[in-house]
Amino acid sequence: MTQPDVAAAATYQSAERALALLSSFDESRTEIGVTEMAESLGVHKSTASRLAAALERGGYLARNGRRYRLGAELIRLGTLAAGSFDVVARMHAAMEKLAARTGETVNLAVPSGDGILNVAEIPSSYILSCSAGWTGRRTKPHAVAKGKVLMAYRAIEVPADLERYTARTITSPAELRAELAAVRRNGYATAVGELEDDLIAVAAPVFGAGGACVAALSVSGPVSRMPPEALPALGRLCADP
Repeated sequence: MTQPDVAAAATYQSAERALALLSSFDESRTEIGVTEMAESLGVHKSTASRLAAALERGGYLARNGRRYRLGAELIRLGTLAAGSFDVVARMHAAMEKLAARTGETVNLAVPSGDGILNVAEIPSSYILSCSAGWTGRRTKPHAVAKGKVLMAYRAIEVPADLERYTARTITSPAELRAELAAVRRNGYATAVGELEDDLIAVAAPVFGAGGACVAALSVSGPVSRMPPEALPALGRLCADP
């Protein structure tokens, strides 16, 4: 390998490590120390420290004592990315209308790798709300109504590992296949206490210009306001907001 090739390979490896490091942050891991970074990336602590320092200089990480959190530059990029989603702009009016009609939290999610990414939200108008600030959160698809929609309409694959979150979470592949067939028949999906015990949601597909499912629109709230008998009507509202 020539010297330029070696340099290019090193640059590519550094970029991959930086992306892997940034992707390791989530709702339960908002701050990470250098030792954790090194273990996560499989590198020496000195390498992780240099990588974190470079990301900090660029504004992608911010230091909090000996630990790092995501930096303000990612907020700027995230805002730009959200604005560039045509489906977000296209569905904004429908989301506003659906939120006004139901009073509950309305979310829009798109495929993201083997899961879903919540890209827009209108919070519930109720004081008691199930909203947890979903925008920017990735979730596994099998325990949420939006994920069931995206799987049913083949926007994403069914995961091999059906992790259990509550006693109601579907963990049987055969049961999930039957559920997805029902989603296609009904035109909407439901999730009753499958991600969290008191969280109820319904969702319907959003189709792109070519007829493929590109997103899922959902309404979610507590079981006290969204009893099972109300879900078919809410599902139809999501399908035709």
